[in-house]
Amino acid sequence: MFRKMVICAATLLMMICLSGCGEEKVEGTPDKAILAYAEIFMTGDSANLAAAGFSETYKENIRGQMIEAFSESFKDIAPLDDASLKTVTEKFYSRFKDEIKFQVTLKKDDAKNPVVEIKTTPPNQVEANRAALNNDELIALIGMVGQLKADGATDEQLKNNPEVQKLAVTAIDKYIDNIPLQPEKTLDVTCEAVKGPDGKLLWVPTDLKVFKNFIRGEPKG
Repeated sequence: MFRKMVICAATLLMMICLSGCGEEKVEGTPDKAILAYAEIFMTGDSANLAAAGFSETYKENIRGQMIEAFSESFKDIAPLDDASLKTVTEKFYSRFKDEIKFQVTLKKDDAKNPVVEIKTTPPNQVEANRAALNNDELIALIGMVGQLKADGATDEQLKNNPEVQKLAVTAIDKYIDNIPLQPEKTLDVTCEAVKGPDGKLLWVPTDLKVFKNFIRGEPKG
């Protein structure tokens, strides 16, 4: 009887071990992952990469998302070439790296969908757009691009036009300089584990669009 009990216990222990071995570990912690993501996206870097489980490759992936955001935001004013996009993105990072801060708290500890509270003072894009009405370089850029398009210029030709690119960088630099911050705001971020570019499981927001719109200060609606 005792021998049977020992065999059953050993079998049960083996099943538990095998079950545990099949589960893939999520790198880092949810709160540090949300913090690092926000810091990289808005300032270009983070001191929390290791705690978040993020690699340098993933950091560059997040930086690339901000470059794409700039490209999308200004495409109707002036298509930007790669050099211009890199210049204005670095300008944005430089502008906010010492000014915008993030605070995170693990609000709900859950193995599948933890919730992290993030607090920050997002950029005030509404006021920035109002200030842009007095941006002489931006107004000149809109006029220049409008005339070139009327003459048949394509987006690719505008990207290869050094005068357009130079004025675009100057105008956007001035726009970035005049972005104020909003009062502190809070967002609850539900997380999920997904595979990063290096194949490791990482914590990310389940609704990345809402998260990025929040930290960018994107107006709702």
